[in-house]
Amino acid sequence: MRFAVTALGVVSPLGVGEEAFFAALDAGTSAVATDGDGVRSARVGEFGAKQHIAPGSLRRLPRLSQMAIVAGKQALLAGAPPYDPTRTGVVLGTGLGTLEETIAFMRGYLDGGPEAASPLLFPSSVMNAAAGQLALECKLRGVNSTVNHRDASPLSALAMACDLLELGRADALVVGAVDELSKPALAGYQKLGAIAAGLVPGEGAAMMLVEREADARKRGANIRAWVNGRGESSDDRPRVGWGGAASWPEAARAVREAAGGRHIDHVVSGANGTRYDAREIAAVSDGLGATPPSVTPIAQIGESFSSGMQRLLCAVFLLERRGAERVLVPSFAQGGANVALVLERAG
Repeated sequence: MRFAVTALGVVSPLGVGEEAFFAALDAGTSAVATDGDGVRSARVGEFGAKQHIAPGSLRRLPRLSQMAIVAGKQALLAGAPPYDPTRTGVVLGTGLGTLEETIAFMRGYLDGGPEAASPLLFPSSVMNAAAGQLALECKLRGVNSTVNHRDASPLSALAMACDLLELGRADALVVGAVDELSKPALAGYQKLGAIAAGLVPGEGAAMMLVEREADARKRGANIRAWVNGRGESSDDRPRVGWGGAASWPEAARAVREAAGGRHIDHVVSGANGTRYDAREIAAVSDGLGATPPSVTPIAQIGESFSSGMQRLLCAVFLLERRGAERVLVPSFAQGGANVALVLERAG
């Protein structure tokens, strides 16, 4: 079964909304800049939260959830799903969640006990805060799930969404990923040596509205792309770093299962200028028996645990504006998770 992508939404370092995002991709624009401390990163600027979220809600929502809501509302407004809200839901991937709010809440609790823990911070101190707050803001009462799978979180979220649609658990799903480059996140990257190793951290939110093919065709939806191939597996890799193995056989299997023996025109790579790159190339080549041309948007948007969703939007860009027929998007996470998805041109 294949699944229709019927709308997109994005809050990216490259811009807000798909037109700004696609224009920046087309121009080769990079959002990477150096801050006053000499750290190179890609950050989201002003993203119009006040235009999408009522003042009362805006005051209590963390920035992470605000980005998710703005991107999610873009997808819902563009896709205009005519479904019962109890059959429309959210599947969201995130690597770090609302890290700043979680730390602040726990610091109060640990320093002063339950009475010192802020009840205002608590709703935003959990990993599924953004998915729940997006659903509340958009009045979606169907499936609500959060995937926390490190680098593979976005692609795992889309693979899970396809499973839920195939099982009939929902009729339409807002599927996406969000992460914020907060002060604790940046400090963590620095202490782990990731920035010194070449990683350029980023942030943002990206969303797709996804439906079953039959439902999308029946309502005459504007089908942007098909999700038509997915593979998932795991390799023996450390939780931090990429280990000493020269190849990842299970990653290659995930690629092979996603492609299903079909020709792949392009790969939207997760290459980020670290030791990961050579292993991804090997896994894709082993899985496909060939090495298709690849594009690497990480150089434009930076790297985050949720950047795989912006890479999926980049795949739609290649299908719609570069005439590709079939694009592979792989994601191989620290800790061992492998996910590969194939998007096909609508038609």
